[in-house]
Amino acid sequence: MTSHFQLNQEPERITIQSSFLREDVGHSVYIDQLLYMVQVQGGRFSIDTTMLREGFHQLQIISFELPTGRPVAFAGWNFRIGQQNFRERDFQPGDILVASDNLDEIKTGYVGHSALVVDQENVIESPGLHPAIRKAPIQQFLTKHPVHGHFRPKASEDGKAAAEYAEGYLNEFKEKGQQAPVFSFNLSSSLDDPWEYIYCSKLIWLSYYYGADYKLENDFLWFSPEDLYNNLKENGDFQTVYQHPDVKFILNT
Repeated sequence: MTSHFQLNQEPERITIQSSFLREDVGHSVYIDQLLYMVQVQGGRFSIDTTMLREGFHQLQIISFELPTGRPVAFAGWNFRIGQQNFRERDFQPGDILVASDNLDEIKTGYVGHSALVVDQENVIESPGLHPAIRKAPIQQFLTKHPVHGHFRPKASEDGKAAAEYAEGYLNEFKEKGQQAPVFSFNLSSSLDDPWEYIYCSKLIWLSYYYGADYKLENDFLWFSPEDLYNNLKENGDFQTVYQHPDVKFILNT
């Protein structure tokens, strides 16, 4: 819960003020899922950011009771190192977010994830959980997948049409009782079949194909996040809004 902390990002540091004034509460600080420091005394402390590369990073704090180590609070944020602040990025309907990182670190660079922006605050995605299709805040995608590319169609009407299709697709999915489609990478399903199987990048392919009458090219039957990323970065109909320097797919799927 972020209400326990106040953050202030300066050019060379992030200052954290904790509302826990008890002497029996410590804080473990993680940057990009690696332990950075343990603060055991004092409610105010700083993180030196001068050694971090440019781009997005994840900051997580776990507060714990001393001496038992029992967690008492958790908070997480996404922050950026470099000249451009995250707040300066805008999001428009039809924007496509493609990440090569994955919550399962073993599969980072092999699977990835993607989502379709439908308004300034939200994406529609197929996250691999139940329900198979959902609307979620853009911020949760950025927090979970900082290593990503952000692409925008040059024809804004195409983006709006794709976003409208995704909204309608989600509503119909809910009306069907969230029973179909099911999340699967099953290659027996046609790419243009919306109702048997779904996965993250197929949802984007369907939204542009049926919503904007625009076909994203695919080299194999499974239209993976790798296919989507490599298609978009070399596609004259799209522009790159943001590109994390570490985006990399290991396999051509």
